[in-house]
Amino acid sequence: MFYEGDVEKILKASYHISNLNVKQSNEHFKHELLHTLNQHLGYHHMLFWEISNNELKTPVLLNIEVHTINEYLHLYKNFDPLHPQNIDTQHAIQLLNNNKAMCLQKQSHYKDVFLRENCYEDEMALYLKVDDRHVAVIGFLRKIGEKLFNEKDVLMLVYLKRNIENMYALHLHSQPSILFEMTAREREVLNFVSKGLKNVEIAQQLIVSENTIKKHLQNPYRKFQVTNRTQLLAKCLNYMDHV
Repeated sequence: MFYEGDVEKILKASYHISNLNVKQSNEHFKHELLHTLNQHLGYHHMLFWEISNNELKTPVLLNIEVHTINEYLHLYKNFDPLHPQNIDTQHAIQLLNNNKAMCLQKQSHYKDVFLRENCYEDEMALYLKVDDRHVAVIGFLRKIGEKLFNEKDVLMLVYLKRNIENMYALHLHSQPSILFEMTAREREVLNFVSKGLKNVEIAQQLIVSENTIKKHLQNPYRKFQVTNRTQLLAKCLNYMDHV
Protein backbone atom coordinates (compact mmCIF):
# COMPACT_ATOMS: atom_id res chain seq x y z
CA MET A 1 0.00 0.00 0.00
CA PHE A 2 1.34 3.40 -1.01
CA TYR A 3 0.89 6.66 0.83
CA GLU A 4 0.81 10.03 -0.93
CA GLY A 5 4.46 10.63 -0.05
CA ASP A 6 5.46 7.30 -1.59
CA VAL A 7 3.83 8.16 -4.92
CA GLU A 8 5.63 11.50 -4.96
CA LYS A 9 8.97 9.75 -4.35
CA ILE A 10 8.35 7.32 -7.21
CA LEU A 11 7.36 10.11 -9.61
CA LYS A 12 10.44 12.16 -8.73
CA ALA A 13 12.70 9.14 -9.14
CA SER A 14 11.10 8.32 -12.49
CA TYR A 15 11.54 11.90 -13.70
CA HIS A 16 15.23 11.97 -12.80
CA ILE A 17 15.86 8.53 -14.30
CA SER A 18 14.24 9.69 -17.56
CA ASN A 19 16.64 12.63 -17.64
CA LEU A 20 19.87 10.73 -17.06
CA ASN A 21 22.64 11.55 -19.53
CA VAL A 22 22.89 8.34 -21.56
CA LYS A 23 26.05 9.51 -23.34
CA GLN A 24 28.16 9.82 -20.21
CA SER A 25 30.70 7.18 -19.23
CA ASN A 26 29.51 3.73 -18.21
CA GLU A 27 30.62 4.13 -14.61
CA HIS A 28 29.21 7.65 -14.27
CA PHE A 29 25.83 6.56 -15.64
CA LYS A 30 25.58 3.75 -13.09
CA HIS A 31 26.68 6.01 -10.24
CA GLU A 32 24.09 8.62 -11.18
CA LEU A 33 21.35 5.99 -11.34
CA LEU A 34 22.28 4.62 -7.91
CA HIS A 35 22.41 8.12 -6.43
CA THR A 36 18.95 8.81 -7.87
CA LEU A 37 17.52 5.72 -6.15
CA ASN A 38 19.32 6.73 -2.97
CA GLN A 39 18.07 10.31 -3.03
CA HIS A 40 14.41 9.64 -3.83
CA LEU A 41 13.70 6.17 -2.44
CA GLY A 42 16.10 6.11 0.49
CA TYR A 43 18.17 3.06 -0.47
CA HIS A 44 21.60 3.63 1.07
CA HIS A 45 23.63 0.52 0.17
CA MET A 46 23.55 -0.52 -3.49
CA LEU A 47 25.67 -1.88 -6.30
CA PHE A 48 25.24 -2.20 -10.05
CA TRP A 49 26.54 -5.38 -11.69
CA GLU A 50 26.82 -6.26 -15.36
CA ILE A 51 25.87 -9.84 -16.24
CA SER A 52 27.89 -11.89 -18.73
CA ASN A 53 27.43 -15.65 -19.20
CA ASN A 54 25.44 -15.78 -15.96
CA GLU A 55 28.33 -14.24 -14.00
CA LEU A 56 28.49 -10.87 -12.24
CA LYS A 57 31.05 -8.37 -13.57
CA THR A 58 32.39 -4.84 -12.99
CA PRO A 59 30.47 -3.74 -9.88
CA VAL A 60 29.81 -0.05 -9.27
CA LEU A 61 29.29 0.56 -5.55
CA LEU A 62 27.34 3.00 -3.41
CA ASN A 63 28.18 2.90 0.31
CA ILE A 64 29.55 -0.66 0.11
CA GLU A 65 33.17 -1.50 0.90
CA VAL A 66 35.37 -2.91 -1.88
CA HIS A 67 36.73 -5.63 0.44
CA THR A 68 33.15 -6.83 1.03
CA ILE A 69 32.64 -7.36 -2.70
CA ASN A 70 36.02 -9.06 -3.12
CA GLU A 71 35.09 -11.43 -0.30
CA TYR A 72 31.72 -12.06 -1.94
CA LEU A 73 33.24 -12.86 -5.34
CA HIS A 74 35.91 -15.19 -4.02
CA LEU A 75 34.07 -16.99 -1.22
CA TYR A 76 30.33 -16.47 -1.11
CA LYS A 77 28.76 -15.81 -4.52
CA ASN A 78 27.81 -19.49 -4.94
CA PHE A 79 25.83 -19.29 -1.70
CA ASP A 80 23.92 -16.14 -2.70
CA PRO A 81 20.26 -17.03 -3.39
CA LEU A 82 19.96 -13.94 -5.61
CA HIS A 83 22.99 -14.64 -7.83
CA PRO A 84 22.06 -15.07 -11.55
CA GLN A 85 22.85 -18.79 -11.37
CA ASN A 86 20.52 -19.32 -8.40
CA ILE A 87 17.45 -17.15 -8.97
CA ASP A 88 13.95 -17.98 -10.07
CA THR A 89 14.15 -16.16 -13.41
CA GLN A 90 10.38 -15.62 -13.59
CA HIS A 91 10.67 -12.66 -11.25
CA ALA A 92 12.67 -9.54 -12.12
CA ILE A 93 12.68 -8.34 -8.51
CA GLN A 94 14.03 -10.86 -6.04
CA LEU A 95 13.71 -10.76 -2.25
CA LEU A 96 16.16 -12.79 -0.21
CA ASN A 97 13.53 -14.31 2.06
CA ASN A 98 11.21 -15.23 -0.83
CA ASN A 99 13.74 -17.16 -2.89
CA LYS A 100 13.11 -20.91 -2.76
CA ALA A 101 15.47 -22.03 -5.54
CA MET A 102 18.39 -22.74 -3.19
CA CYS A 103 18.57 -25.15 -0.26
CA LEU A 104 18.05 -23.65 3.18
CA GLN A 105 21.49 -24.75 4.37
CA LYS A 106 23.26 -22.65 1.72
CA GLN A 107 20.92 -19.71 2.32
CA SER A 108 21.60 -19.83 6.05
CA HIS A 109 25.37 -19.98 5.47
CA TYR A 110 25.18 -16.92 3.22
CA LYS A 111 23.02 -14.89 5.61
CA ASP A 112 24.60 -15.94 8.90
CA VAL A 113 28.24 -15.88 7.78
CA PHE A 114 28.70 -13.42 4.92
CA LEU A 115 25.91 -10.89 5.42
CA ARG A 116 26.04 -10.68 9.20
CA GLU A 117 29.84 -10.60 9.38
CA ASN A 118 29.65 -7.52 7.16
CA CYS A 119 26.85 -6.01 9.28
CA TYR A 120 24.11 -6.64 6.71
CA GLU A 121 20.81 -8.38 7.31
CA ASP A 122 18.87 -8.40 4.06
CA GLU A 123 19.24 -7.99 0.29
CA MET A 124 17.08 -7.43 -2.76
CA ALA A 125 17.88 -7.64 -6.48
CA LEU A 126 16.44 -5.83 -9.50
CA TYR A 127 17.28 -7.68 -12.72
CA LEU A 128 17.39 -5.61 -15.92
CA LYS A 129 16.67 -6.91 -19.41
CA VAL A 130 17.75 -5.46 -22.75
CA ASP A 131 16.71 -7.20 -25.97
CA ASP A 132 14.99 -9.89 -23.88
CA ARG A 133 18.09 -11.01 -21.98
CA HIS A 134 19.42 -10.22 -18.53
CA VAL A 135 22.27 -7.73 -18.90
CA ALA A 136 22.55 -6.22 -15.42
CA VAL A 137 21.31 -6.37 -11.86
CA ILE A 138 21.06 -3.73 -9.16
CA GLY A 139 21.64 -5.12 -5.67
CA PHE A 140 20.18 -3.50 -2.55
CA LEU A 141 21.42 -4.20 0.99
CA ARG A 142 20.06 -3.36 4.43
CA LYS A 143 22.17 -3.12 7.58
CA ILE A 144 21.44 -5.05 10.77
CA GLY A 145 18.66 -3.26 12.63
CA GLU A 146 17.14 -1.70 9.51
CA LYS A 147 13.71 -2.66 8.19
CA LEU A 148 13.73 -5.75 5.97
CA PHE A 149 12.79 -5.43 2.31
CA ASN A 150 9.11 -6.12 1.67
CA GLU A 151 6.40 -6.08 -0.98
CA LYS A 152 6.23 -2.29 -0.84
CA ASP A 153 9.86 -2.15 -2.01
CA VAL A 154 9.00 -4.59 -4.78
CA LEU A 155 6.06 -2.49 -5.96
CA MET A 156 8.13 0.70 -6.05
CA LEU A 157 10.75 -0.98 -8.22
CA VAL A 158 8.05 -2.51 -10.44
CA TYR A 159 6.94 1.03 -11.31
CA LEU A 160 10.51 2.08 -12.13
CA LYS A 161 11.86 -1.08 -13.76
CA ARG A 162 10.82 -0.42 -17.38
CA ASN A 163 12.07 3.16 -17.19
CA ILE A 164 15.45 2.02 -15.85
CA GLU A 165 15.72 -0.68 -18.53
CA ASN A 166 14.88 1.75 -21.33
CA MET A 167 17.44 4.30 -20.17
CA TYR A 168 20.12 1.65 -19.68
CA ALA A 169 19.45 0.31 -23.19
CA LEU A 170 19.78 3.83 -24.62
CA HIS A 171 23.01 4.25 -22.66
CA LEU A 172 24.49 0.99 -23.95
CA HIS A 173 23.63 1.78 -27.55
CA SER A 174 25.03 5.31 -27.26
CA GLN A 175 28.50 3.97 -26.43
CA PRO A 176 31.09 3.74 -29.24
CA SER A 177 30.63 0.42 -31.05
CA ILE A 178 34.28 -0.52 -30.53
CA LEU A 179 33.60 -0.51 -26.79
CA PHE A 180 30.13 -2.04 -27.01
CA GLU A 181 31.64 -5.11 -28.69
CA MET A 182 34.10 -5.67 -25.84
CA THR A 183 33.44 -7.83 -22.81
CA ALA A 184 32.85 -6.20 -19.44
CA ARG A 185 36.28 -7.32 -18.24
CA GLU A 186 38.01 -5.93 -21.36
CA ARG A 187 36.37 -2.55 -20.78
CA GLU A 188 37.42 -2.70 -17.14
CA VAL A 189 41.06 -3.39 -18.09
CA LEU A 190 40.89 -0.67 -20.74
CA ASN A 191 39.71 1.77 -18.09
CA PHE A 192 42.80 1.01 -15.99
CA VAL A 193 45.03 1.39 -19.05
CA SER A 194 43.55 4.82 -19.69
CA LYS A 195 44.57 5.78 -16.14
CA GLY A 196 48.16 4.77 -16.89
CA LEU A 197 48.34 1.63 -14.73
CA LYS A 198 50.87 -1.05 -15.62
CA ASN A 199 49.80 -4.64 -16.24
CA VAL A 200 51.08 -5.78 -12.85
CA GLU A 201 49.14 -2.97 -11.14
CA ILE A 202 45.95 -3.85 -13.01
CA ALA A 203 46.43 -7.49 -12.03
CA GLN A 204 46.66 -6.46 -8.37
CA GLN A 205 43.49 -4.39 -8.64
CA LEU A 206 41.52 -7.24 -10.22
CA ILE A 207 43.19 -9.99 -8.16
CA VAL A 208 44.29 -11.99 -11.22
CA SER A 209 47.64 -12.92 -12.77
CA GLU A 210 49.61 -10.56 -14.99
CA ASN A 211 49.29 -13.10 -17.83
CA THR A 212 45.51 -12.87 -17.55
CA ILE A 213 45.70 -9.11 -18.03
CA LYS A 214 47.86 -9.59 -21.12
CA LYS A 215 45.22 -11.92 -22.56
CA HIS A 216 42.47 -9.37 -21.85
CA LEU A 217 44.48 -6.75 -23.76
CA GLN A 218 44.87 -8.84 -26.90
CA ASN A 219 41.34 -8.14 -28.13
CA PRO A 220 41.57 -4.33 -27.61
CA TYR A 221 44.92 -4.40 -29.45
CA ARG A 222 43.16 -6.01 -32.39
CA LYS A 223 40.08 -3.79 -32.31
CA PHE A 224 42.06 -0.57 -31.93
CA GLN A 225 44.49 -1.87 -34.59
CA VAL A 226 47.57 -1.23 -32.45
CA THR A 227 50.57 -3.42 -31.66
CA ASN A 228 51.85 -2.14 -28.31
CA ARG A 229 50.77 -0.64 -25.02
CA THR A 230 51.92 2.90 -25.90
CA GLN A 231 49.73 2.96 -29.00
CA LEU A 232 46.83 1.48 -27.05
CA LEU A 233 47.17 4.14 -24.36
CA ALA A 234 47.09 6.87 -27.00
CA LYS A 235 43.89 5.39 -28.43
CA CYS A 236 42.40 5.04 -24.95
CA LEU A 237 42.77 8.75 -24.31
CA ASN A 238 40.30 9.35 -27.13
CA TYR A 239 37.78 6.92 -25.64
CA MET A 240 38.30 7.16 -21.88
CA ASP A 241 35.16 9.23 -21.37
CA HIS A 242 33.12 6.30 -22.69
CA VAL A 243 34.72 3.48 -20.66
